Amino acid sequence: MLRNCVAASAALALSLFAQSACAFLDPPYITPEHPLAGDTISVNIYGGICDAIGSVPGYPQITQDGNAIRILLLSVHYDSPKLCFWPVGTATDPIGAYPAGSYTLQVDRIYSDVGGNPIVETLGILPFTVAGAATPAVPVPALRQTGLCLLILTIVGIAAAVPRSTPLQV
Repeated sequence: MLRNCVAASAALALSLFAQSACAFLDPPYITPEHPLAGDTISVNIYGGICDAIGSVPGYPQITQDGNAIRILLLSVHYDSPKLCFWPVGTATDPIGAYPAGSYTLQVDRIYSDVGGNPIVETLGILPFTVAGAATPAVPVPALRQTGLCLLILTIVGIAAAVPRSTPLQV
């Protein structure tokens, strides 16, 4: 019994000095949420502290095979809290504009482990639909100032020409 109490007390005391890594990347999402043909579509990933999405020449790498699109993002990932200094924020990368249709976007990241070996990790597969282009605005005929004045004069003329059926009493 004393042995269990000592072990529990030691574990509690040591846990107060433990540091944990705070690596996180939320699931990716696209903007605009309901794209139209010709809209530039972007992928967004919220994260930080021990994980970050970088931007260097050659990245992101975007490939397309039919309606399957893949984006490979350069990333960093640390497990040691001493190396976790990245700000928390949203990384946004445009993937392009597409014609109307249904697509899938596979979002991958690549980073190196402690030994320098590349690790490719899929962050998400996002199905999305691009709707046809918005119909252009069609001008609707409307009265201008001249037409409005003529309308008012016509109404006043009709009202003046109609005989009154009952005499006015004052």
